[in-house]
Amino acid sequence: MADKYPSMTALEADTIRGVDWDIITVDNHNSVLISGIHGGGIEVGVSESATLVREMGDYDLFLFEGLRSANNSELHVTSTNYDEPTMVSMVTDRKQHVAIHGAAGDTAIINVGGLDIALRNTIWEELVKRGLNAKIAPNAIVGEEVDNVSNRNRRGGCCQLELTSQQRKDFFLNGDWSKVKRTKRENWTPTLYAFAEAVVTGIEKVRNSYQNDRYTSYLMDFYNNIDFGDDDDISITKYNERIIHLRLSISNGFATIIYRKGSEYVTDIVPDTNGIKINFKNVPVGTVPFISFVPVSSEGLKTIVGTYANYQYPRHYNANYVVIGLKELTSSNTHIPMTNIASGVAEIKIHL
Repeated sequence: MADKYPSMTALEADTIRGVDWDIITVDNHNSVLISGIHGGGIEVGVSESATLVREMGDYDLFLFEGLRSANNSELHVTSTNYDEPTMVSMVTDRKQHVAIHGAAGDTAIINVGGLDIALRNTIWEELVKRGLNAKIAPNAIVGEEVDNVSNRNRRGGCCQLELTSQQRKDFFLNGDWSKVKRTKRENWTPTLYAFAEAVVTGIEKVRNSYQNDRYTSYLMDFYNNIDFGDDDDISITKYNERIIHLRLSISNGFATIIYRKGSEYVTDIVPDTNGIKINFKNVPVGTVPFISFVPVSSEGLKTIVGTYANYQYPRHYNANYVVIGLKELTSSNTHIPMTNIASGVAEIKIHL
């Protein structure tokens, strides 16, 4: 069902805080944020789930809660249109973010998605260890949109957990998720505590392992469902102060670029017959670039003919430019031009 309101700005202008909805926050400037932007009566059980995770990990919290006795679904604004200023301010100031949502379904499933690959992998592993039915989220709720508010943190990615109706009912005694029951902690089941423990454990493992690289995790068994780490080369250790970090979104051969850092070293990014060409400026002669290229959507870079650019490497490079070669396979003799990429998102890091 389509949202009644196109944005949170429109929703808040047409409703009353404290009557229709409320916002609850815990803001201690922790590096980790837990959110439930569809809490209260909107997606029942989200508030309680997010609250317990926050408490167990001593993290920060944002909840938007529907307070109505009926029609709380009218207060749902999809994540890509979510411009609530408190949420935007909090998420953009955090390194790690776990977004908890509700999904339809009469089978208990925790759908795992988001653009923070290492975080979602590790939380998924911890959920499975505790007997919870965690799966890679279907495309409609995988949470890989760049403009999803949940992915707007410092690392440009979150772990988004979409809990089915049955999964959320299992968090409360006798499956009773009525407001009078779910708000009393004595009705919270061991399943809810196992869920919260798994999320906190996953957060702490990633936070304490590779703090500067959200694409890696030392855990290796992910059931072949998530593309673990892609082509990260963590053996590269020689870096200096000139760093380029950009997000490249390609649609029908046209690239949209969002710089995280280092735009002062880039003239432009243009298509090349071998892949993607990045032209440098203000870089000393003789500089050798070190490159990390990581597709961050689950399907990678999809070509117009339906294949995938699964192999990326520095094809040509010097102090003036780098060409990132794109191939379907390592052994292929045919390169894929950027003009042939139909869709995909990648993070590119270049150390000069």
